Amino acid sequence: MTFDDFCRHFGFQSHPFARAVPEAGLLHHRTFTEATTRLSLAIQSRTPALLTCEPGLGKSTLLGTLADGLDKSKAHLVYIGLSSCGPFGLMGQLAERYGARTKRSAAQTAQGVLDVLASSSRDEILIVDDAHRLPSVSLDELRLLSNLDFDRTPPFALLIVGQPALRDHLAQPELSSLWQRIAIRTSLTPLTDKETFEYLERRARAAGAKANLFRPAAAARIFEKTRGVPREINNVAMAALFAAAAASKRHVDLAEVEDAYFDQVNA
Repeated sequence: MTFDDFCRHFGFQSHPFARAVPEAGLLHHRTFTEATTRLSLAIQSRTPALLTCEPGLGKSTLLGTLADGLDKSKAHLVYIGLSSCGPFGLMGQLAERYGARTKRSAAQTAQGVLDVLASSSRDEILIVDDAHRLPSVSLDELRLLSNLDFDRTPPFALLIVGQPALRDHLAQPELSSLWQRIAIRTSLTPLTDKETFEYLERRARAAGAKANLFRPAAAARIFEKTRGVPREINNVAMAALFAAAAASKRHVDLAEVEDAYFDQVNA
């Protein structure tokens, strides 16, 4: 069976569980909505913010939703996904992205970056992703961007994003100055059973399905097997749909979920 055959079988116009989530398939569940609201507030008020969550919970989807909601004529977003900082450190990378000169010290470079940001006619937003991978010295460089004279409002919004270990790292004494400046903190949690059922239906219908393809028992087992982690739900749901299509079925039953999960963990 080809992918086109699979799509025709269920009436899909697109991949139902692709990484890119169409607006119609986006589930604004409780913690997604809470996190979006808090980060939007951080951007509007230029308050440093922290987003942490376990892998697979929709962090990239949330950040994409925030970016898509910006007025590009009034806002300028710089996104840095880091696993290492290279020879010039985090501040050197930021200077390159903003067109500022790299100076002898990180503090001087930071001042140059701040001068560029202050002269911008747009709302400047900096997202530092995968920050749990950054060493303490790199995280401390972010403090230089928020350490303004007389604690004035910074000329940009800073969003620091990473896995939960980042919270523990930032709470260490050597980073207390930065930690205290992060006034808005939020996170994403796994979907509940009810949210999982809605997620499955919403994603399938957004791809073109005309009916709910997952029987209640099947959806319940998907929630049980995946613990409500969207990325895991995508994998198991897609495999279960393939199994159902191979059996010429128009919906997913418990047996297809069991087969799909077995293949996932034993591949």
